[in-house]
Amino acid sequence: MKSAVAHFVDGRLFSPKFNDYYAARDPVAETAHVHIHPANLVARMSRANTFTIFEFGFGAGINLLATSTEFLKLAKPNVRLRFISCEAFPLQHDTLRQVHDNTAIDKSLSRRLLDFYPPLVSGIYRQLFANDRVELTLIFADIETALTEFVDQDSVGVDSWMLDGFAPARNPQMWDAKLIPILAQCTKANGTVTSFSSAGTVRRSLEDNGFSVQKIEGTPFKRHTLLATLNESRLQSTEPPRKVTIVGGGFAGTATAHAFARRGIQVQLMTPSGGVGDATSSIPTAVLHPRLSASMEEPAYFRTQTYFYAAALLSQYLQHATTGAVQISSKNMVAKRLKDIADTLGKNWARWLDAADCLELTNTEQGYESTFFPKSIVVNGIELCRSFVDHPRIEVVAKELFAPIDDELTIYATASTSVLGKTAEAWEVLTIEGQIDTFAHSNNNAIPRRVLIQDGYIVPTESACVVGSTYEYTQWKPGLATKTNLAKLQQVTSREHWTHLGKFRGLRTVTSDKLPIVGQIDRNQWVNLAHGSAGTASTPFCAEILASQVFGELAPAWQECLSIINPDRFSERQIRRPNPFLRHKR
Repeated sequence: MKSAVAHFVDGRLFSPKFNDYYAARDPVAETAHVHIHPANLVARMSRANTFTIFEFGFGAGINLLATSTEFLKLAKPNVRLRFISCEAFPLQHDTLRQVHDNTAIDKSLSRRLLDFYPPLVSGIYRQLFANDRVELTLIFADIETALTEFVDQDSVGVDSWMLDGFAPARNPQMWDAKLIPILAQCTKANGTVTSFSSAGTVRRSLEDNGFSVQKIEGTPFKRHTLLATLNESRLQSTEPPRKVTIVGGGFAGTATAHAFARRGIQVQLMTPSGGVGDATSSIPTAVLHPRLSASMEEPAYFRTQTYFYAAALLSQYLQHATTGAVQISSKNMVAKRLKDIADTLGKNWARWLDAADCLELTNTEQGYESTFFPKSIVVNGIELCRSFVDHPRIEVVAKELFAPIDDELTIYATASTSVLGKTAEAWEVLTIEGQIDTFAHSNNNAIPRRVLIQDGYIVPTESACVVGSTYEYTQWKPGLATKTNLAKLQQVTSREHWTHLGKFRGLRTVTSDKLPIVGQIDRNQWVNLAHGSAGTASTPFCAEILASQVFGELAPAWQECLSIINPDRFSERQIRRPNPFLRHKR
């Protein structure tokens, strides 16, 4: 996306494109006077179970931070704030930081926002604050695209709209009269619209679409501001579920349990042992990193989006984990592509390293042209699963299913699809083996300083390296996986004479397109499974997608991304060609 061109004029952020300031000299007070007080937001947020705000024009995020601060002061602990905002010209990260440094805002909320502020790539980004009580969904797109996506996905509706773009005369696209009927369509009973602009065209359009409009006079920031209240809601919302059963105690099952529990739902998590993080999800060392591809197609885009969400979420649960990973250029990911990715994502998410920089950062025998991802995380599987289910609304029970549950809302998030019977017959899935190995070296200088990614990963510990992981589509001979991982280690580090300390083997379920299977398969049955490829990133992201869909909420993904993980996609493909995994199944 094109970032906003903005600079400071006499201490205030100014946009030359729109010939307007972003905010008053005291932007927090302006938020209170224009939006919070006229719409009686604090009292209304306190009475709700879930309160939804949709903002036009994210800017520097001051409305989010000011509103969240008031919400957290007075709202009950079980209330959730959904704050949705769109921005067609996002500010650069450094500009955002400068605004926050000079504004009287909650610095802990600000740091969280800045740490995981999205890259300047179009998308729907979700970030959680304050023990999941505040949910920011930031849409980097023009307002028409954002509203279209919201209407098509969300049936929960909006309690309060904040129209906070630049002035209508300078930014007509955001104030287009054809958008107002969409607002009316999506507004809950007694929902409000607040705005610093009381222009006649805006007032008339709101009135024509069922809002009672009044001008608020005498604010210190504007001569008049605007409050509109919907007279009669046309929104047909559905009652959210009160409880859910989730089958599976691995990454997918526990992440899904977390996504439902934070929405106030009682979760029963079924696992064969009554514990979590068993089987493959007990992997002691995995890496959350962007599964990069030279492709610009939707699957590659989807995989990067999983990373942005998971990196923000997992940082809360794995606070003491090793962070940062270096992706080394290779035949499948050439240096130019890696540099383009670093330039696109920006230094908050990625930093280009030439050979000398890489040598200094990693302490390898040779330097590689590479990209450093500071937010990648080393994951301990058992620790992650236990962290996800450490919630008062999640009960883990020991039970093994042999047939689907028909009469209650159930999410299947297991490695095996056999319990689903004929429903899963068309899915192009295969269970394959994989392995990681641990190697030590007599010379501690042989161990890299950073996690290295190439065709697999190398994770340094104090005295060893964990290397993985293999994709064994066919039956490998004993010892071949260890030899493969050792060769990978020797090639990247340019060191010989490693001593093998141990291995971890597990089964993973993969699909023919290496994308998970997520969505509804029957009236009460949903699935979140087949995460055998980059599951540390895809499982929490897809858990959030699935919970959003069950609740009728906007998911953190474009609809075209949702379609490529839909369970029905395989049947549609098999009209044109046979299941490519039939020859592998044994």
